[in-house]
Amino acid sequence: MTVGSEKDIRHAVRTVLLTAALTSISLVRNANGQETLPVPLPMQSAASFMGGEITLTGACSAFGLDFTPESARTCQGIPMSLSSGKLDEARQLADRLVTQLPQSGVGHYWLGIIQLKQENYISSLRYFQAAVDRSPQIPMAHLILGMCYAIMRQFELFKQEMVWLTEHAPNESLAYFYLGQYYSKDLDQVDKGIGYFRLALQRNPNDIRSRYMLGYAFELKGDLDKASDEYQQAAVAVAAQGAAYSLPLQGLARVSLEEGNDDKAIEYVRKAIQSEPTLASNHVLLGKLYIKKGDSSNGISALKRAADLDSADATPYYLLFRTYLKLKMPADASWAQARFEEVKKAYGEE
Repeated sequence: MTVGSEKDIRHAVRTVLLTAALTSISLVRNANGQETLPVPLPMQSAASFMGGEITLTGACSAFGLDFTPESARTCQGIPMSLSSGKLDEARQLADRLVTQLPQSGVGHYWLGIIQLKQENYISSLRYFQAAVDRSPQIPMAHLILGMCYAIMRQFELFKQEMVWLTEHAPNESLAYFYLGQYYSKDLDQVDKGIGYFRLALQRNPNDIRSRYMLGYAFELKGDLDKASDEYQQAAVAVAAQGAAYSLPLQGLARVSLEEGNDDKAIEYVRKAIQSEPTLASNHVLLGKLYIKKGDSSNGISALKRAADLDSADATPYYLLFRTYLKLKMPADASWAQARFEEVKKAYGEE
Protein backbone atom coordinates (compact mmCIF):
# COMPACT_ATOMS: atom_id res chain seq x y z
CA MET A 1 0.00 0.00 0.00
CA THR A 2 1.11 3.52 -0.58
CA VAL A 3 1.03 6.72 1.40
CA GLY A 4 -2.06 8.85 1.66
CA SER A 5 -5.19 6.78 1.08
CA GLU A 6 -7.74 6.95 3.88
CA LYS A 7 -9.16 3.66 2.62
CA ASP A 8 -5.69 2.13 2.95
CA ILE A 9 -5.37 3.48 6.48
CA ARG A 10 -8.67 2.01 7.52
CA HIS A 11 -8.01 -1.33 5.86
CA ALA A 12 -4.59 -1.76 7.43
CA VAL A 13 -5.54 -0.70 10.95
CA ARG A 14 -8.76 -2.73 10.71
CA THR A 15 -6.59 -5.76 9.89
CA VAL A 16 -4.49 -5.05 12.98
CA LEU A 17 -7.56 -4.87 15.18
CA LEU A 18 -9.18 -7.99 13.78
CA THR A 19 -5.90 -9.82 14.35
CA ALA A 20 -6.11 -8.69 17.95
CA ALA A 21 -9.70 -9.86 18.15
CA LEU A 22 -8.78 -13.42 17.29
CA THR A 23 -5.77 -13.78 19.57
CA SER A 24 -7.66 -16.08 21.88
CA ILE A 25 -7.31 -18.59 19.02
CA SER A 26 -3.72 -17.93 17.91
CA LEU A 27 -0.91 -16.47 20.01
CA VAL A 28 2.86 -16.30 19.73
CA ARG A 29 5.53 -16.15 22.41
CA ASN A 30 8.15 -13.48 22.91
CA ALA A 31 11.76 -13.88 24.01
CA ASN A 32 10.68 -14.26 27.64
CA GLY A 33 8.29 -17.08 26.85
CA GLN A 34 5.23 -14.90 27.38
CA GLU A 35 2.16 -15.20 25.17
CA THR A 36 1.96 -12.14 22.96
CA LEU A 37 -0.43 -10.50 20.60
CA PRO A 38 0.88 -10.59 17.02
CA VAL A 39 0.23 -7.59 14.74
CA PRO A 40 1.85 -8.74 11.51
CA LEU A 41 0.88 -6.37 8.73
CA PRO A 42 2.94 -3.35 7.83
CA MET A 43 1.35 -0.19 6.52
CA GLN A 44 2.41 3.25 5.41
CA SER A 45 -0.11 6.05 5.55
CA ALA A 46 -0.98 9.25 7.35
CA ALA A 47 -0.67 7.09 10.44
CA SER A 48 2.11 4.58 9.90
CA PHE A 49 1.21 1.90 12.42
CA MET A 50 2.91 -1.41 11.92
CA GLY A 51 3.77 -4.46 13.97
CA GLY A 52 4.33 -4.75 17.69
CA GLU A 53 3.09 -6.91 20.50
CA ILE A 54 1.48 -6.75 23.92
CA THR A 55 1.49 -9.53 26.48
CA LEU A 56 -2.07 -10.82 26.71
CA THR A 57 -3.82 -14.16 26.85
CA GLY A 58 -6.66 -13.21 24.54
CA ALA A 59 -9.58 -10.90 25.14
CA CYS A 60 -11.48 -13.27 27.41
CA SER A 61 -8.59 -13.65 29.86
CA ALA A 62 -7.54 -10.02 29.41
CA PHE A 63 -10.92 -8.89 30.73
CA GLY A 64 -10.64 -11.24 33.71
CA LEU A 65 -13.18 -13.89 32.71
CA ASP A 66 -11.09 -16.86 33.88
CA PHE A 67 -13.01 -16.89 37.15
CA THR A 68 -16.50 -16.71 35.59
CA PRO A 69 -16.83 -20.00 33.67
CA GLU A 70 -20.21 -19.32 32.06
CA SER A 71 -19.16 -15.92 30.75
CA ALA A 72 -15.78 -17.30 29.71
CA ARG A 73 -17.49 -19.95 27.57
CA THR A 74 -19.69 -17.29 26.00
CA CYS A 75 -16.66 -15.11 25.30
CA GLN A 76 -14.58 -17.92 23.82
CA GLY A 77 -17.33 -18.68 21.34
CA ILE A 78 -17.15 -15.21 19.79
CA PRO A 79 -13.77 -15.44 18.02
CA MET A 80 -14.70 -18.91 16.79
CA SER A 81 -17.93 -17.52 15.34
CA LEU A 82 -16.05 -14.61 13.77
CA SER A 83 -13.44 -16.85 12.19
CA SER A 84 -16.28 -18.91 10.68
CA GLY A 85 -17.98 -15.80 9.30
CA LYS A 86 -21.00 -16.18 11.60
CA LEU A 87 -21.46 -12.52 12.48
CA ASP A 88 -25.03 -12.81 13.75
CA GLU A 89 -24.04 -15.62 16.10
CA ALA A 90 -21.03 -13.60 17.32
CA ARG A 91 -23.26 -10.57 17.90
CA GLN A 92 -25.74 -12.63 19.93
CA LEU A 93 -22.92 -13.95 22.11
CA ALA A 94 -21.52 -10.44 22.61
CA ASP A 95 -24.97 -9.14 23.58
CA ARG A 96 -25.23 -12.00 26.06
CA LEU A 97 -21.92 -10.93 27.60
CA VAL A 98 -23.24 -7.38 28.01
CA THR A 99 -26.22 -8.82 29.89
CA GLN A 100 -24.17 -11.27 31.95
CA LEU A 101 -21.46 -8.73 32.84
CA PRO A 102 -22.94 -5.23 32.61
CA GLN A 103 -20.05 -3.70 34.58
CA SER A 104 -17.38 -5.21 32.31
CA GLY A 105 -16.28 -3.83 28.94
CA VAL A 106 -15.75 -7.23 27.36
CA GLY A 107 -19.15 -7.40 25.64
CA HIS A 108 -18.72 -3.91 24.23
CA TYR A 109 -15.21 -4.82 23.10
CA TRP A 110 -16.58 -7.67 21.01
CA LEU A 111 -19.47 -5.61 19.67
CA GLY A 112 -16.85 -3.09 18.54
CA ILE A 113 -14.85 -5.82 16.82
CA ILE A 114 -17.97 -7.00 14.99
CA GLN A 115 -18.76 -3.46 13.83
CA LEU A 116 -15.15 -3.07 12.73
CA LYS A 117 -15.35 -6.26 10.70
CA GLN A 118 -18.30 -4.70 8.88
CA GLU A 119 -16.37 -1.43 8.42
CA ASN A 120 -18.81 0.51 10.60
CA TYR A 121 -16.03 2.60 12.08
CA ILE A 122 -18.02 5.15 14.07
CA SER A 123 -20.09 2.43 15.74
CA SER A 124 -16.98 0.40 16.52
CA LEU A 125 -15.32 3.46 18.08
CA ARG A 126 -18.33 4.01 20.35
CA TYR A 127 -18.26 0.41 21.52
CA PHE A 128 -14.52 0.58 22.23
CA GLN A 129 -15.04 3.80 24.19
CA ALA A 130 -17.73 2.02 26.19
CA ALA A 131 -15.36 -0.89 26.81
CA VAL A 132 -12.73 1.46 28.27
CA ASP A 133 -15.36 3.27 30.35
CA ARG A 134 -16.37 -0.03 31.95
CA SER A 135 -12.90 -1.61 32.12
CA PRO A 136 -10.51 1.33 32.47
CA GLN A 137 -7.57 -0.77 33.72
CA ILE A 138 -7.51 -3.31 30.88
CA PRO A 139 -4.57 -2.68 28.46
CA MET A 140 -6.25 -4.45 25.56
CA ALA A 141 -9.23 -2.08 25.78
CA HIS A 142 -6.93 0.95 25.53
CA LEU A 143 -4.95 -0.64 22.70
CA ILE A 144 -8.05 -1.28 20.62
CA LEU A 145 -9.47 2.17 21.35
CA GLY A 146 -6.19 3.85 20.42
CA MET A 147 -5.95 2.03 17.13
CA CYS A 148 -9.56 2.85 16.33
CA TYR A 149 -8.77 6.52 16.96
CA ALA A 150 -6.08 6.10 14.31
CA ILE A 151 -8.71 4.85 11.86
CA MET A 152 -10.77 7.95 12.58
CA ARG A 153 -7.64 10.11 12.15
CA GLN A 154 -7.87 11.32 15.75
CA PHE A 155 -4.15 11.09 16.27
CA GLU A 156 -3.94 13.09 19.49
CA LEU A 157 -6.44 10.72 21.07
CA PHE A 158 -4.49 7.78 19.65
CA LYS A 159 -1.36 9.19 21.29
CA GLN A 160 -3.16 9.54 24.64
CA GLU A 161 -4.06 5.85 24.61
CA MET A 162 -0.51 4.81 23.70
CA VAL A 163 0.87 6.99 26.49
CA TRP A 164 -1.62 5.36 28.89
CA LEU A 165 -0.18 1.99 27.89
CA THR A 166 3.39 3.16 28.55
CA GLU A 167 2.30 4.25 32.03
CA HIS A 168 0.12 1.29 32.97
CA ALA A 169 1.78 -1.54 31.01
CA PRO A 170 5.35 -0.17 31.02
CA ASN A 171 7.05 -3.49 30.31
CA GLU A 172 5.29 -3.96 26.98
CA SER A 173 6.96 -2.88 23.74
CA LEU A 174 3.88 -2.27 21.59
CA ALA A 175 3.00 1.28 22.61
CA TYR A 176 6.62 2.43 22.35
CA PHE A 177 6.80 0.95 18.87
CA TYR A 178 3.64 2.72 17.71
CA LEU A 179 4.80 6.00 19.19
CA GLY A 180 8.11 5.58 17.42
CA GLN A 181 6.27 5.07 14.15
CA TYR A 182 4.09 8.09 14.78
CA TYR A 183 6.93 10.48 15.58
CA SER A 184 9.49 9.28 13.06
CA LYS A 185 7.29 8.85 10.00
CA ASP A 186 4.17 10.91 10.53
CA LEU A 187 5.60 13.91 12.37
CA ASP A 188 9.12 13.74 10.85
CA GLN A 189 10.58 13.83 14.36
CA VAL A 190 13.08 11.10 13.59
CA ASP A 191 15.25 11.51 16.69
CA LYS A 192 12.22 11.22 18.98
CA GLY A 193 11.10 8.16 17.04
CA ILE A 194 14.53 6.60 17.52
CA GLY A 195 14.17 7.08 21.26
CA TYR A 196 10.86 5.20 21.32
CA PHE A 197 12.18 2.35 19.16
CA ARG A 198 15.08 1.95 21.58
CA LEU A 199 12.65 1.85 24.49
CA ALA A 200 10.68 -0.85 22.68
CA LEU A 201 13.86 -2.87 22.12
CA GLN A 202 14.85 -2.53 25.77
CA ARG A 203 11.61 -4.31 26.61
CA ASN A 204 11.88 -6.88 23.84
CA PRO A 205 15.31 -7.16 22.18
CA ASN A 206 13.87 -9.63 19.66
CA ASP A 207 11.22 -7.19 18.42
CA ILE A 208 12.05 -7.42 14.73
CA ARG A 209 9.75 -4.59 13.68
CA SER A 210 11.19 -2.10 16.13
CA ARG A 211 14.67 -3.18 15.05
CA TYR A 212 13.78 -2.63 11.40
CA MET A 213 12.19 0.75 12.09
CA LEU A 214 15.24 1.84 14.07
CA GLY A 215 17.31 1.05 11.00
CA TYR A 216 14.86 2.90 8.80
CA ALA A 217 15.09 5.95 11.04
CA PHE A 218 18.88 5.94 10.67
CA GLU A 219 18.40 5.58 6.90
CA LEU A 220 16.17 8.67 6.93
CA LYS A 221 18.96 10.53 8.70
CA GLY A 222 21.46 9.42 6.06
CA ASP A 223 23.48 7.25 8.46
CA LEU A 224 23.76 4.19 6.23
CA ASP A 225 26.28 2.37 8.42
CA LYS A 226 23.97 2.41 11.44
CA ALA A 227 20.97 1.62 9.24
CA SER A 228 22.75 -1.38 7.73
CA ASP A 229 23.76 -2.64 11.19
CA GLU A 230 20.17 -2.52 12.46
CA TYR A 231 18.84 -4.15 9.28
CA GLN A 232 21.41 -6.93 9.61
CA GLN A 233 20.43 -7.54 13.23
CA ALA A 234 16.75 -7.57 12.26
CA ALA A 235 17.37 -10.01 9.40
CA VAL A 236 19.28 -12.38 11.72
CA ALA A 237 16.46 -12.22 14.29
CA VAL A 238 13.84 -12.85 11.58
CA ALA A 239 15.70 -15.96 10.45
CA ALA A 240 16.11 -17.19 14.03
CA GLN A 241 12.39 -16.74 14.70
CA GLY A 242 11.34 -18.27 11.39
CA ALA A 243 9.17 -15.22 10.75
CA ALA A 244 7.82 -14.12 7.37
CA TYR A 245 9.05 -10.55 7.51
CA SER A 246 11.14 -9.23 4.64
CA LEU A 247 11.45 -5.49 5.31
CA PRO A 248 14.97 -5.77 6.83
CA LEU A 249 16.11 -7.35 3.56
CA GLN A 250 14.44 -4.52 1.64
CA GLY A 251 16.36 -2.10 3.84
CA LEU A 252 19.65 -3.82 3.09
CA ALA A 253 18.81 -3.67 -0.62
CA ARG A 254 18.20 0.08 -0.41
CA VAL A 255 21.50 0.61 1.42
CA SER A 256 23.32 -1.47 -1.20
CA LEU A 257 21.68 0.58 -3.93
CA GLU A 258 22.81 3.81 -2.27
CA GLU A 259 26.33 2.41 -2.10
CA GLY A 260 26.28 1.64 -5.82
CA ASN A 261 26.14 -2.15 -5.50
CA ASP A 262 23.15 -3.00 -7.71
CA ASP A 263 23.91 -6.73 -7.88
CA LYS A 264 23.99 -7.03 -4.10
CA ALA A 265 20.75 -5.05 -3.89
CA ILE A 266 19.04 -7.47 -6.27
CA GLU A 267 20.34 -10.39 -4.24
CA TYR A 268 18.77 -8.98 -1.08
CA VAL A 269 15.45 -8.34 -2.83
CA ARG A 270 15.36 -11.87 -4.16
CA LYS A 271 15.84 -13.12 -0.59
CA ALA A 272 13.04 -10.78 0.50
CA ILE A 273 10.73 -12.30 -2.10
CA GLN A 274 11.63 -15.79 -0.86
CA SER A 275 10.60 -14.66 2.62
CA GLU A 276 7.39 -12.88 1.57
CA PRO A 277 6.53 -13.74 -2.04
CA THR A 278 3.15 -12.00 -1.90
CA LEU A 279 4.40 -8.66 -0.54
CA ALA A 280 3.96 -6.27 -3.46
CA SER A 281 6.63 -3.79 -2.36
CA ASN A 282 9.29 -6.50 -2.78
CA HIS A 283 8.38 -6.86 -6.44
CA VAL A 284 8.22 -3.09 -6.93
CA LEU A 285 11.76 -2.74 -5.63
CA LEU A 286 12.96 -5.64 -7.78
CA GLY A 287 11.34 -4.08 -10.85
CA LYS A 288 13.02 -0.74 -10.19
CA LEU A 289 16.40 -2.43 -9.79
CA TYR A 290 16.08 -4.42 -13.00
CA ILE A 291 15.05 -1.33 -14.94
CA LYS A 292 17.98 0.61 -13.48
CA LYS A 293 20.31 -2.11 -14.75
CA GLY A 294 18.73 -1.97 -18.21
CA ASP A 295 16.83 -5.27 -17.92
CA SER A 296 13.46 -3.92 -19.00
CA SER A 297 11.87 -7.32 -19.60
CA ASN A 298 12.41 -8.61 -16.07
CA GLY A 299 11.65 -5.17 -14.68
CA ILE A 300 8.27 -5.04 -16.39
CA SER A 301 7.45 -8.58 -15.24
CA ALA A 302 8.24 -7.69 -11.63
CA LEU A 303 6.13 -4.52 -11.74
CA LYS A 304 3.18 -6.38 -13.25
CA ARG A 305 3.46 -8.95 -10.49
CA ALA A 306 3.41 -6.15 -7.91
CA ALA A 307 0.28 -4.66 -9.50
CA ASP A 308 -1.44 -8.06 -9.34
CA LEU A 309 -0.55 -8.44 -5.66
CA ASP A 310 -1.77 -5.02 -4.48
CA SER A 311 -4.63 -3.54 -6.46
CA ALA A 312 -4.65 -0.44 -4.21
CA ASP A 313 -1.12 0.66 -5.13
CA ALA A 314 -0.73 2.89 -8.19
CA THR A 315 3.09 2.88 -7.99
CA PRO A 316 3.70 -0.13 -10.30
CA TYR A 317 1.55 1.42 -13.03
CA TYR A 318 3.41 4.72 -12.81
CA LEU A 319 6.74 2.93 -13.13
CA LEU A 320 5.41 0.85 -16.03
CA PHE A 321 4.19 4.03 -17.73
CA ARG A 322 7.66 5.61 -17.50
CA THR A 323 9.34 2.40 -18.71
CA TYR A 324 7.04 2.00 -21.69
CA LEU A 325 7.60 5.62 -22.66
CA LYS A 326 11.35 5.11 -22.55
CA LEU A 327 11.00 1.97 -24.69
CA LYS A 328 8.82 3.88 -27.20
CA MET A 329 5.81 1.63 -26.62
CA PRO A 330 2.97 4.20 -26.74
CA ALA A 331 0.04 1.77 -26.58
CA ASP A 332 1.41 0.07 -23.48
CA ALA A 333 2.29 3.44 -21.97
CA SER A 334 -1.29 4.64 -22.49
CA TRP A 335 -2.62 1.49 -20.83
CA ALA A 336 -0.32 1.93 -17.81
CA GLN A 337 -1.21 5.61 -17.49
CA ALA A 338 -4.93 4.81 -17.58
CA ARG A 339 -4.54 2.15 -14.89
CA PHE A 340 -2.48 4.56 -12.79
CA GLU A 341 -5.23 7.17 -12.92
CA GLU A 342 -7.94 4.58 -12.20
CA VAL A 343 -6.20 3.29 -9.09
CA LYS A 344 -5.45 6.79 -7.83
CA LYS A 345 -9.10 7.74 -8.22
CA ALA A 346 -10.44 4.51 -6.71
CA TYR A 347 -8.23 4.65 -3.62
CA GLY A 348 -8.12 8.38 -3.05
CA GLU A 349 -4.40 8.82 -3.61
CA GLU A 350 -3.15 12.33 -4.13
